[in-house]
Amino acid sequence: MQGDECYPAVYISQMKPQYQPKPLSSPSLLLVWLVGRELGLRDGLLCVQMLTCSHWGRLSNQDVFQDGDVIIGGLFSLHYQPPATEHDFTQLPNYKPCTGLEYFELQYIYAMVFALEEINHNAMLLPGVKLGYRIFDSCGHPPWALQSALSLVGGDDTKCNFTNTPISAGNIEEITDRRGGQTVPVIIGGASSISQIVSRMLKPLSISYLATCPCLSDRLEYANFFRTIPSDIYQARTVAQLAIRFNWTWVGAVVANNNYGHTAIKVFQEEIQGAGVCLAFVETLQRENIISDARRAALTIQASTARVILIFTWYTDVRELFLQLGKLNVTDRQFLASEAWSTSGDLLQNPVTSKVAKGVLGVAIRSSTIPGFESYLRSLHPIYRPDDEFLRKFWEAEFGCTPGVMSVQRASLSHCNGTESLKKVQNVFTDTSQLRLTYNVYLAVYAAAHALHSLLCPIKDSPSENNSFTCSSPKHIKPSELLQHLEKVNFTTPQGEMFYFQGADIPAKYDLVNWQSTADGTLKLVLIGHVDGFALHLNESAIQWITGSNQVPISVCGELCPPGTRKAIRKGEPLCCFDWSSIRLVLSVPARSFWDQLCAFCFLSQS
Repeated sequence: MQGDECYPAVYISQMKPQYQPKPLSSPSLLLVWLVGRELGLRDGLLCVQMLTCSHWGRLSNQDVFQDGDVIIGGLFSLHYQPPATEHDFTQLPNYKPCTGLEYFELQYIYAMVFALEEINHNAMLLPGVKLGYRIFDSCGHPPWALQSALSLVGGDDTKCNFTNTPISAGNIEEITDRRGGQTVPVIIGGASSISQIVSRMLKPLSISYLATCPCLSDRLEYANFFRTIPSDIYQARTVAQLAIRFNWTWVGAVVANNNYGHTAIKVFQEEIQGAGVCLAFVETLQRENIISDARRAALTIQASTARVILIFTWYTDVRELFLQLGKLNVTDRQFLASEAWSTSGDLLQNPVTSKVAKGVLGVAIRSSTIPGFESYLRSLHPIYRPDDEFLRKFWEAEFGCTPGVMSVQRASLSHCNGTESLKKVQNVFTDTSQLRLTYNVYLAVYAAAHALHSLLCPIKDSPSENNSFTCSSPKHIKPSELLQHLEKVNFTTPQGEMFYFQGADIPAKYDLVNWQSTADGTLKLVLIGHVDGFALHLNESAIQWITGSNQVPISVCGELCPPGTRKAIRKGEPLCCFDWSSIRLVLSVPARSFWDQLCAFCFLSQS
C-alpha cells in the first residue's frame, strides 16, 4: 500500500433504493476498525468510502445528557429485567425496553450527577472547566452496554462528509473530531461482566464502582481499567475465613452464573483447601431464568444437610431465592452474604426475608457519608429536569402519574398535579444512611476530575504567579493521555480520605454486618466488624445468629466425635463426611492421649 491508497478489499456501501445516503456513525467506524483488525487487514488499516452510511439503530430514551467542556460517560444498570430478544441474524435486533426499575442504581446515577455539579462549583478543582455528562442505561445486558459504550467513545453524530479515509488505531480519535461527534475521555462503569466485554472490545478508559472480578487487575489485559471497589479475592477469602473460624465444615453455595459467582466460589475453594471445610453443593442462578433457577436452588438447600449457605449473587436474585425458600418453609439456614446483597434495604424490608433470613452474616462495601447528597436527592423534580427520562420513569413508579412537563404520557397514567415531592418519601432511593456503592460512584467521579485537573491545569511555579494554575483548553483530550494522569492520582476527598490507585485497584476495606431482629419483628443492619486487606476484625459477642441467640450454628456433614470413638470415612463422599465407630481403649495409654492421637479431626474438644 502506498500513500493514501485504500486497501482494495474493503468498501462500505449501504445503498438503499428510494433513500438518500446517510453517514456512518462513529460507533460504526470503530466497529469497522475492530472487525478489520480481527481479520488481519494490514494491522487494521481500512478505507471507508463514504458515499452511503447509516446509523444501525439506537436505544431511544435510554440516556440523560448535560453539556459541558468535558463530557464524562456513565453506564448504569437502571433496569434489572432485560428484554427477550430473538437473534435469527437475518435482520437487526429490535431491543424492547427493559423493565424493573432499580432504585439503588438510580441513586448511583444521581450520585454521579451530584459529584459533577459539586466539582463544577469548586474553584480549586478544574477552574473554568465545566464537566458535563452522558449517562446510559445498560440494563445489565451486554448488547445494550456495548452499543451504549460505542456511542460514548465514538460520539453519536450521524454526519460525515469525507471519502477515502484510512482508519487505524491511531486515527479513530482524529476522525471522530473531524466529524464533530462529542466523545467522552472516561466512562464511569458498572458490573464485571459488562466491564470485561466493553474493555476487551473497545478498550475505553473506564472507572468502575461495581466490577469486582480479580481478572480486571491484569494490567496487560485491561490496561485502561480502574475501579473504586476491591477485588473479589478479598471478600471471598473473608467468607472462607469466617467458615474456618466458626468450624463450619459443610457449606452450601448459591452463586450467580457469571464471572462474579464463578470467581468467588473458585477463590473460596482455594482458601478452604486443607482447612477441613467442604462444599456440599454449588447452585447457579441465571438472571434470565431466575424463577426456575431459584426454585431449583431452594429445593437443593431444603434437601441438603448443610446448615450454612453462602450466596454470591445480586440482591434481586436473592429476593427470588428467599421467596422460593419461604414457599418451602425453609427457615433454619444460616446465610453468608456477599457485598452484592448484604446491605440491601429492599431485602431487609421484605416480610419474606424476615421469615427466611434472620441472622445473616455478610461482607459489605465500606460506608461513608456525602454531605448535602440527601438534600440534593429530595430536591429533584421533573420540572427542573424536563429532559431527564430516568427521573420521569421514577416519578411514574413512585407517584403513579406522568409529570406534566414531559412530552410522553402513559395511556394508563394521568398527569401529575404538581404537588408531588420527594421531601417526605422514604425508600431506598432517598435513604442515605449507609452510602456504599453510591460512595464508590462519587469516588470514581472525583478520581476522573483530579486526573483531568492534572492534565489540563498543571501548577506553574513562578514568583509572579505564586504557584497558581491555569487550565488549558479541554478540547481533543485523548484517553491515552488521561490514563497516565489517572494512574498517578493521589488526593484527599471532601470527606478527608486519602485516595489513590494501586494498579487498577484501591486498598481493600470492608465492613462486616449482621442482620438482627428488632422488637417489632423487622430486621436491622448492625456493624459487627471490619476487614483491612486480609486482616479480619470481628466482635463475635455482637452477632445474632439465625437461632436468635449468640450460640454459633453448627454445620457439619459427619456426626460429632464422642470420646472412645474414631472417624470412619464414608466411601465416595468428601472427607468432611464421616461416621464414627467404637474403639477398644489400650489400658497402657491414657484416655486423653489416646483421644488426642486418634480423634485429632473431631470437631469438639473433650474434657
